[in-house]
Amino acid sequence: MDTDALYEGLASESFRAFSEKISKDHRYPVKGVRIPDLRKLAKTIDDASFPIRYHEDIILRGLQIGGWKKPFHEKAAALDELLPHMSAWDHSDAAASSLRIRKGEEDEALGYFLPLLDDNRVFVRRTAIVFLMSHRKLYDRKMLLDAITASDSDDYYISMAVAWALSSFYIDDESTEEYFGKVSEATRKRALQKIKDSRRC
Repeated sequence: MDTDALYEGLASESFRAFSEKISKDHRYPVKGVRIPDLRKLAKTIDDASFPIRYHEDIILRGLQIGGWKKPFHEKAAALDELLPHMSAWDHSDAAASSLRIRKGEEDEALGYFLPLLDDNRVFVRRTAIVFLMSHRKLYDRKMLLDAITASDSDDYYISMAVAWALSSFYIDDESTEEYFGKVSEATRKRALQKIKDSRRC
């Protein structure tokens, strides 16, 4: 499958320039296709074997895998192939937040993502953090918070993901505040800022 043809008419030069600034993906060229358009495309294609050539190809494949009505082990196999390509925060976030977990597959998914919290690849670890945050209602809160805060790092993208998760848990239940002392000062400040920002909305 040729993603150049898929993106024809959707790519924008102005959005390409904007995306390059915020994504900072140095491995793959950016076409300039917006996430809502990629979501629509993901629903129309079945082929998950297209070559990865562009920044958007990784997002597209992550969204596609996330929406599959297939057993989790098939999604996990596809993710195993995709994770090494992840080189920007929107790659991680699109795949992790869109992944559907069917009833009865919760433990299988948890067993897949928890070990990734120790992965030394930044965007693989971020994928695990964002997945656990996005699906937090499926699992024991304390277990997730212990695991996520233990995965904190000096890396900006991991720290931001942990901060995002802490702020989300805090908005659900303010007793999460006790975990703010288990992360770095930078992550704590980022989490507090995210809470403040959410209250302005």
